Amino acid sequence: MINFSPEVNFIFGKNGAGKTNLLDAIYYLSYTKSALNTTDYENIKKGKNFFKIEGSFNKREIKYTCLLNEKYLKKIFENNTPYKKIKDHIGKIPCVFITPYDINLIRGYSKQRRKFIDMLICQINKNYLDDLITYNKLLKQRNTYLKNTLTIEYIDINQLNTYNERLFILNNSIKTIRKEHINLITHRFNKIFKTLSQSNIKASIEYISNFENKKGIKQYENDFKNDFYSNKTSFGIHNDDYIFKMDNELIKKYGSQGQQKLFIISLKIAEFFILKFFSKKNPIILLDDVFDKLDDKRINLLLKYFDSNKFSQIFITDSLESRIEKIKNINKKIKIINIKNGKINEQ
Repeated sequence: MINFSPEVNFIFGKNGAGKTNLLDAIYYLSYTKSALNTTDYENIKKGKNFFKIEGSFNKREIKYTCLLNEKYLKKIFENNTPYKKIKDHIGKIPCVFITPYDINLIRGYSKQRRKFIDMLICQINKNYLDDLITYNKLLKQRNTYLKNTLTIEYIDINQLNTYNERLFILNNSIKTIRKEHINLITHRFNKIFKTLSQSNIKASIEYISNFENKKGIKQYENDFKNDFYSNKTSFGIHNDDYIFKMDNELIKKYGSQGQQKLFIISLKIAEFFILKFFSKKNPIILLDDVFDKLDDKRINLLLKYFDSNKFSQIFITDSLESRIEKIKNINKKIKIINIKNGKINEQ
């Protein structure tokens, strides 16, 4: 059991010591899944057949437990009472995690950017979460039906239209909500980026989608043959993307490593403020190796920003013990934790 500071926790240790795993455990209690591993199985310690994570929140008034048993069945508990549906836990402990892997939001595929935005919206809009779950289920069913039909002549148009009609309605709903929220995120993001960059560089986020209401449901019919031979649905919000730019150029091509890092940090801090506004809660901030690729000026600006704004609990990891002196400049209650050979030493 570790007792953290309610304000700032600085965790240092060599690479591979377990700093990131500690933050990921906190993230797991928030989202019921790992930020780093794609399957729950990967979170089990070698030689074991289950894992259990527990954490107390709100001055120990509420305890949350995540348990994956030997049959790889996951259960989430609130004060020892299991949830009927795991999705009911989402949003209870809002959390923002900034990791070195976030650079893939810029350099990676559209799926990663959609996932990030979807996770944010799902925490503040339960209808969106339900629509997204239903949409993905129907999309999978439609694609499976196309794949399992031997020839195009055997396709039951009536059955296909049933999928098309329901998907069209959900497309319209999901796109509308995404468009509304990306405008809110972009507005907040621009202010943060300008403050942290201390420059006139204009950063922007552009939302693009191949779903257009004016095309109507007939677009499914127009794409029918291509969908059949490719075994996937080409029309819809599952192909949406968010384009990150700097001075109207793709930041993944023209931005330096430092600028890309600052872009991601600004985006994640915008996530914090959006979650705070809608949930009326102060999200936990997890900063994993956040100072990497930033010069001293940017590090000082970032720490000043966290110090001067109303953030709640912050966790910062670093491999350099020397950065403790910088952290001590923050005018908050600070706890120093050293992780060495998997062991936690509180200072």
